[in-house]
Amino acid sequence: MGTQFPLLSSPIRVGGLTLRNKLMTTSMSPGAGYVDAGSRPTQRFLNYLAVRSAGQTGLILQTVCPYERTAEHPGNHRLPGAWDDSCVPHLRQMADAVHQHGGLLAAQPYFVHDWKSRTDEDEHAWGPSDISILPMMGPFRAMTLEHIAIFKQQFVSCARVVKAAGWDAVEVMAGVGGILSRFLSPATNDRTDQYGGSLENRVRLTVEVIREIRAEVGPDFPILVRWSPVEYVSSPAGEGHTIEDALRVVPYLEEAGLDLHDLAVGWHESSVPLTTKRVPDGHWSWISERIKTVATKPVVTAYRETDPVVMEKILREGKADLIGGLRYSIADPDFARKVMEDRPEDIAMCLCCNRCIDDVVGRGLPLEKCGLNARLGPELDTLTIGKAPRRKSVMVAGSGPAGLSAAFAAHERGHDVTIYEAGPRTGGCTKMSAIFSPLHERLLTYYRTRLRKTPEIRVVLNTPVTADLVRRERPDAVVVAIGGEPRGIDVPGVDGANVVTSHDFLQMLNGTPPRKPGLVNTVLWAAAARFLKLYYTPGFARWATSVSPWPLRRSVAIIGGGLPGCELGELAMHSGRRTSILEEGRKIGYDVGGSDRFHVTSDFKKAPNVTTYPSTRVTEITPDGVRGVQTAPDGSQAPVRVTAKTVAVTLGFVPNPGLAREIEALGVEVHAVGDCAEPGRIADATKAGYRAGVAL
Repeated sequence: MGTQFPLLSSPIRVGGLTLRNKLMTTSMSPGAGYVDAGSRPTQRFLNYLAVRSAGQTGLILQTVCPYERTAEHPGNHRLPGAWDDSCVPHLRQMADAVHQHGGLLAAQPYFVHDWKSRTDEDEHAWGPSDISILPMMGPFRAMTLEHIAIFKQQFVSCARVVKAAGWDAVEVMAGVGGILSRFLSPATNDRTDQYGGSLENRVRLTVEVIREIRAEVGPDFPILVRWSPVEYVSSPAGEGHTIEDALRVVPYLEEAGLDLHDLAVGWHESSVPLTTKRVPDGHWSWISERIKTVATKPVVTAYRETDPVVMEKILREGKADLIGGLRYSIADPDFARKVMEDRPEDIAMCLCCNRCIDDVVGRGLPLEKCGLNARLGPELDTLTIGKAPRRKSVMVAGSGPAGLSAAFAAHERGHDVTIYEAGPRTGGCTKMSAIFSPLHERLLTYYRTRLRKTPEIRVVLNTPVTADLVRRERPDAVVVAIGGEPRGIDVPGVDGANVVTSHDFLQMLNGTPPRKPGLVNTVLWAAAARFLKLYYTPGFARWATSVSPWPLRRSVAIIGGGLPGCELGELAMHSGRRTSILEEGRKIGYDVGGSDRFHVTSDFKKAPNVTTYPSTRVTEITPDGVRGVQTAPDGSQAPVRVTAKTVAVTLGFVPNPGLAREIEALGVEVHAVGDCAEPGRIADATKAGYRAGVAL
């Protein structure tokens, strides 16, 4: 047991089970490629479970499908089937994958929004009533008493099947806006029968499900319930549950036979940030703390628990009995092992970029990309990448996420790896993104720790890779990961003294002042570059950018409303600057992840110091701001003039293939990865770099 995290590392009893520590992973379907057309898990899925169990996770929850899917009616989600005894063999494979490494596996029958009562029909959104919180989720159909009876039987049958397959527990999904939570909530339940009206009636269906499962599985098989004590939803029918309402729900659930409260926060339709990077670690533990004042069974806190120090503090302060979450184990499947071995510095701590959620839940894509963990999707088809047949000398140009991911993968393959970084420290563009997105500092810390502990990988700083360097060093292969070229804008005034670009910031962080007109500008950029070359930390650079009157003056016009512009806009907004964001496309934040886009744009709309200009083409940058033309929805155009002391150009990047082509012309094996090949996000760069390293 770890001495730094004694509570997190210690066992806990849940019903008839003893968990080896207090870490759970909550459930999410990993999507296509993990389950075949017959609703059976692929080897990829079995390995996905196995690596988390081998990583010492205490309890793994996994979603399963409780009703039959057919080729004619395949449903909306790729899940392993658990509807009758024909599913037992493949469910047993999943249990074995977890049990062989000492872990425990619980099934969560998937009853969120979509449901069907018969095999020969398609899924639809069902609930107690036909009330929708958001137009995009629904329209909902009201369940009849016959539907309710079938629904309960599906739950019971699924519990029986997973128990027969050797699974260790079953979880009743009664949160996040699923069918049971809609029955619980006055915001979506306006029934007048025994399942509507009073709290006792609204909780009745959940209670009946728990009791009927208990009658089927016996007294020793644990029943978990995932529910949302605070819902953050409302409708014409009423307000969703508050914490005071939730305290009255607890006795009903425990009297019905629950063994553990697995707490979620809000619904999918909630209008407040729940799991995004704008929510601090441990923020929602106040909910579990309140539930524990009336609960007699263990309570799990979840949502934005990614830091083991915060997790231990929550347990120490008695705010929860266990810690739940999924993203911490996606980012690092060995999270629990490193906690138990007192190695927190080795943890790849989740960046909360929500790429996993946005891809799987928002876009219907498989779980394949993470900013820290490249071994997802096809990379999970085998558990090891193996040694290369021949040891190569590998030169890696650039030390951002793509280059470092490639370097570590190539090292694992047995190659001799040297990283060349043009600047004074590793990190690539992450050195800049960490200023505007503080959690990116975790990425810098993680990779620098790995480099320190992997002395076989040599790092050469202040040395850009050129064709001449490749000729001299004569590597067998080169991975080019030098980043993209900043996308420019061809308008009058773009070279003005009041204009700053992302390239300017990156040059400054690397100790090279950009060339700017005017003596004062030249001196300021040179002084800042020299200082940051010696003393850069993301926190200091963030603070300095926020409070300093330079290079961002008190009024800022940002050209480009994509992710880079929005991140800069948030920093400018929170530091009190008058901020204008101009975007040629129709939407501000068009490429911000779906789980965060609403909150970003909503914050901009609410802020008195922020004005956004969608559908606006910039035509000129002037010494006192920006001029452009805005196109209305009806096609009419109007001139726009924005007054600002600073104009920031944040249009993202374009490919930068020049160096890779020069090296290829030398006849050397070359792999271009990251933004220099295809601009994208950190997760894209991490995956591309890893694949290049494995290919060597």
